[in-house]
Amino acid sequence: MATVEVEVNGRPYLLACEDGQESRLRELAAYVDHRLKGLTGGGRSGAEAQMLVITCLVLADELQDVIAGRDVLAGRGLVAHHPGLAPEEAEDLTASVNDLAERIEEVAARLERA
Repeated sequence: MATVEVEVNGRPYLLACEDGQESRLRELAAYVDHRLKGLTGGGRSGAEAQMLVITCLVLADELQDVIAGRDVLAGRGLVAHHPGLAPEEAEDLTASVNDLAERIEEVAARLERA
């Protein structure tokens, strides 16, 4: 087991991970930190626990939509990671991702107002 120090919202966290996964853990922490700051206006606008919960909820919402979206895409014969997407399929996929991004932003805005 490796130990990695990551920073989220200006705070250091010492985390354990499997050997070889240190870089991935740092990338994930940086992503969470970036999303937290984007969702909470810089990461200094309230109780840290509440900001982390908001960020986790938004990320969970994104994940649920991606999972549901893959099922929808697979049902239509589209698979996001398939290298041979036809141009029309790629456009459909792009439109779906853009719709998803808008929904995520709406959820984040609602959570900020809550």
